[in-house]
Amino acid sequence: MSNEIKGAAWLDDLDRVVNIRHQVASRLDAIAQTIIECELEGAKTSGKLGLEAEIERLATASQNLRQGVFRLLVLGDMKRGKSTFLNALLGQNLLPSDVSPCTALLTVLKYGTKEKVTIHYKDGTAEEIDFPQFKQRYTINPEEAKTLEKVNQPAFPDISHAVVEHPLPLLGKGIEFIDSPGLNDTEARNELSLSYIYNCNAILFVMSASQPCTLDERQYLQNYLKNRGLNIFFLINGWDRVRDSLINPEDIDELQAAEMKVSQVFRTNLSEYCQEQGQDIYYKRVFEISALNALRSRLKDSESNLAGTGFPQFLHTLNNFLTKERVAVEIDQALAIARQVHARFTAATQRRIPLLDENVEELQQKIDTVQSDFHQLSSIASKYQEEIRTISNKKATEIADSFKNYILKLEHTFEEDFINSQPELEFMQFFDQTNRELFYTSFKRAFERYINDRLAAWEFIARQEITATFEQLEEKADSYQIEYTKVVEVINQKLIGYRFYAIGHDYQKDRASTWADDVMNVFSSIPNSLNKGIGSFNMFWQSVFSCVVATVILQMVGVLFTGITFSVFGAIAAGFGLVALQAEFVRQQFLTATKKEFVKYLPQIAAEQWQPIHQSVKKCFEVYEQQISDRIKIDIKSRKAELDNLLQQKQVHEIDIQGETQRLIDLEKSLLSQLQEIQLQGFS
Repeated sequence: MSNEIKGAAWLDDLDRVVNIRHQVASRLDAIAQTIIECELEGAKTSGKLGLEAEIERLATASQNLRQGVFRLLVLGDMKRGKSTFLNALLGQNLLPSDVSPCTALLTVLKYGTKEKVTIHYKDGTAEEIDFPQFKQRYTINPEEAKTLEKVNQPAFPDISHAVVEHPLPLLGKGIEFIDSPGLNDTEARNELSLSYIYNCNAILFVMSASQPCTLDERQYLQNYLKNRGLNIFFLINGWDRVRDSLINPEDIDELQAAEMKVSQVFRTNLSEYCQEQGQDIYYKRVFEISALNALRSRLKDSESNLAGTGFPQFLHTLNNFLTKERVAVEIDQALAIARQVHARFTAATQRRIPLLDENVEELQQKIDTVQSDFHQLSSIASKYQEEIRTISNKKATEIADSFKNYILKLEHTFEEDFINSQPELEFMQFFDQTNRELFYTSFKRAFERYINDRLAAWEFIARQEITATFEQLEEKADSYQIEYTKVVEVINQKLIGYRFYAIGHDYQKDRASTWADDVMNVFSSIPNSLNKGIGSFNMFWQSVFSCVVATVILQMVGVLFTGITFSVFGAIAAGFGLVALQAEFVRQQFLTATKKEFVKYLPQIAAEQWQPIHQSVKKCFEVYEQQISDRIKIDIKSRKAELDNLLQQKQVHEIDIQGETQRLIDLEKSLLSQLQEIQLQGFS
């Protein structure tokens, strides 16, 4: 297949995705409706089968498919051409992308029936404005942005974000974009951008061919995106400027050498982010583009093939990722739910049919004999919960202790780590009264980055430990599953034995529905979870943990910086003299004094942050435990309801055994047919 794709072709594929989502959603609705009708009819015949949870799961899955969007987060430093890139992708000059101003708000771009912009304020209020107002009021000059950055101030401190709605065809196909401000727009703004990372299908990281892999970009990738299981596409914008920078742009050899040199820089720094299951996918994740040239072409001709801009290759890969890879995952998830529901229904009918010919006294006696077994199921669940709590407490203590030890050891590498994390500080500004405040804020920013870098390094280790612990819990779940299943077998044996039904069905123990079937999918009900199983330290856990780490950063900087500033500045001022006018001397004195004061506060920080870290780890396991507990209770409750509902019906009227048997058989066949329709769904 050609690696080029026009905008119209992409829209066609996205149309197919929307159609497939709706078709599968409709089939899930059909399955749910079949079960609803089964339960309504059952209430008048042999009793409900207790399938409320299955109906709810199908409804949720269907709703998610219908409302599903592909959410793409556009990241990058200021003046990398993020808005220009988005405008080129949309084929319209929608977002502010002039030569001078840059976007100052995090902006969500989504479909709407009419053009409008809604400004969301931090106090929860909102204001609707038009596009001209948006462009005029919420873009700022890059120089102004840099000045605000130096004093650690956001451009619009009272505003959370903006939502831009537009009836563009691409947006109407279920695509949403989040356009972020620069990477250095203050820690608070970074946190806002990070909150979207865990809700996106992919990240489009825009960089510049003129400034390959700056320190800020490398730090951002290292601290926020590395080893997070995220899908990142790197867009090297302004690739045409490599040619423009040459003395002789027509010299092919010189151009190739220059492009190779720039490419090698990106390859060296980005390769580690372009690995998938041990495979190098660099050329599927890094693209050399010219957003401005692409935008010009699209504005002249909306059907332009964008040749020479790098967009065709990028669109082809993104198209495959979204319309094939991502939708395949969605359909697989829907199919898994449908299969589980079908298995649950089949198991319930296999338990129901053999009991239809029991009289009230016989059925009551059988129900009485299995009550102790139901208690045993609850006991197994309690034991597993207790095991989770024990492991949780142990691991929380271990990780909190590791944080404490890590913090106390920072003094040994402070000078080297601080220099690597800081921007170029103008130390001599300290002696200039007019620039002292500027130096003060620059130093604070450098210190924030240092703390952030160090905590990110520790967090990586902590995440690995928690991942290993969840793998341990998964192994333990297997043993509890075996124990639980054995009790389920005892219950079924007491109730129905291994009898052959008159209709030709027999009980199949390998199809017994147990809570352990749900354990492997327990994270599926956690919002925005894109995990691959219990062993994955998935995005939900990362977001929980990262929020705590972000809080620790702010607290550490607040305590440390307030305490050390005057001592450090005082030490430098006390040594002021002729030699102090030498920048290198001032730098050395500054670092020495900073380290001396910094070390004083490390024990305090280690002690104060032990409990928040401990609690954050426990929170991860508590959510896991609660999800499992709820699902086990649902399983036990539904099994009891099956029996109680049948008994109640037998107590009030005679059941048409043959008719009811045939009804349940027909329903099972109907569900199987609907399941097979989903299995056949896909791209033609």
